[in-house]
Amino acid sequence: MTNSKKKLNSSAEGNIFIILFFSTFVSEDLTCITSGLLAKEGKLLLLHAIIVTGLGIFVGDLLLYLVGFFFGSYLKLWKPIQNWESKISSHTLYKHWKSKFSLSVMISRFLPGTRLPLYLLSGYFKMPFLVFVWSSLFAVLVWTTLFVSLVFYYGKWITTIYTNQSNFGTSIGIGFSFYVLYRFFQTILIPEKRKNFLLQWNKLSQLEFWPSSLFYLPLIPYLIYLAVRYRGIRYLTATNPGIIASGIAGESKYEILNLIPNKYIAKSCLVSANKKDPETLIKHWLSQNNIKFPIIAKPDKGERGFLVQKIHSIQELKVVLQNYPIDWLLQEWIEGPFEVGIFYYRYPNESHGMIFSVTDKVFPEIIGDGISNIESLIENHPRFRFQMEAHKKHNLGKLHHILPLGEKQRIGSIGNHVQGCMFQDGSYLLTKKLTTELIKIGDKTKGFYFGRFDIRFQNVKTFQEGKGFKIIELNGVTSESTNLYDPKFSIRQSYSILWKQWKLIFEIGFQNYQKGIRLYPYGKLVQLIRNHNDYRKKFSRLEKSL
Repeated sequence: MTNSKKKLNSSAEGNIFIILFFSTFVSEDLTCITSGLLAKEGKLLLLHAIIVTGLGIFVGDLLLYLVGFFFGSYLKLWKPIQNWESKISSHTLYKHWKSKFSLSVMISRFLPGTRLPLYLLSGYFKMPFLVFVWSSLFAVLVWTTLFVSLVFYYGKWITTIYTNQSNFGTSIGIGFSFYVLYRFFQTILIPEKRKNFLLQWNKLSQLEFWPSSLFYLPLIPYLIYLAVRYRGIRYLTATNPGIIASGIAGESKYEILNLIPNKYIAKSCLVSANKKDPETLIKHWLSQNNIKFPIIAKPDKGERGFLVQKIHSIQELKVVLQNYPIDWLLQEWIEGPFEVGIFYYRYPNESHGMIFSVTDKVFPEIIGDGISNIESLIENHPRFRFQMEAHKKHNLGKLHHILPLGEKQRIGSIGNHVQGCMFQDGSYLLTKKLTTELIKIGDKTKGFYFGRFDIRFQNVKTFQEGKGFKIIELNGVTSESTNLYDPKFSIRQSYSILWKQWKLIFEIGFQNYQKGIRLYPYGKLVQLIRNHNDYRKKFSRLEKSL
């Protein structure tokens, strides 16, 4: 009888241990209170209550880190997340956190509401795992021992305070409220802050100016659905087998252009970072192709207008090459004045592709009033004020010039939204001849099934006949059907375009995989993205310092 009773008690105690262990994943504080009260009632030893609760909390901390670590690798496939990470990584607060990482882990254990985001971000940014382990273990030991022991000795009092919210929590809430009020009155009373707040608020009313982290947020659930449906996310690396990882990151613009039949592309020259005498190479290229300044210089690896600039002399180019020791793609300046983005796709099972969309790129122009200088016209323009820093940078030597009444002046010449260009749907440009010619180019581009050609031309009628244009760039799977930024489109229209293009990416990638195209290995993919992020961070910081 006695032995069976002991076994029964051991079994019951084991069940309590399991329940307490997994309860920590739901609410750590309530589990600590429960284990302390059970110890007080004699159903558990105090030491056992501390150990099992602490173990559950510690394992939960490790799981949060690992979720951030592994899921972050998937998120980093997405360029908007890469851009967000780049901004965070260059922030002073991030650097301070990194230098005081161990301390931050221990302190967060005693600050409610900070643990979840901090531990997930620790994994996402791949903070030192062993440092996280011992910091978390130490903090959990202290926290659990104190909390469970307090409940054990002062159970009724602790429970009452916890239920009615602690004085500490109330103080934090009051302090936070005062901080919010302080920032609110700052914004209201200081003209510069008020102006900036209104500008940012108005940006949110126009989808094309949304921050990329906000704009792409609704896409995440759909990407998860596609990854589940196709049982993996790497099919997108097989969409364009002619481009490294289909164009997710780190692809060479020069190598991609060479996939296209030569007669259609702008004359280009690759200047490697390790080239000993780049000036001789550049002068030979200019002379051989009868090219004169200005020319366009862009990083051979980059996106979203990263460091793209118009160069007016060999001296200016030498400064750029010296300041940024990376591989540069130089191109003849195609005057335009027109530029479009042609989005093409082809299923591997089909012999001919299709045109998904056409984006008409409208370059920014201001009209003089005879009174205001260019800087004032930019700041007060209903659209240009949202990107005034980019516009001012492009017009540094002209900002104080006053335009005569009615005179027009272009203030941007690079067909990138970040650089101030407006995108609108250009399907009206398509003719049967043009469509046939564009599809023919896409079909003849080696290893290419999905992406966007950026094209410049001088005459609309000639272009519509499928002639008189040059391709200046070709982008892969992470390119966009940029007509979705048309201000006339509703939010529903824009997102339907975005979702459809991502559906195509997976469909085409899956078909290529079935035809024998190998998926890019996980390890190499993560390393590729990591290297590209480091590359972007390095030169973004350098750009800001110059």
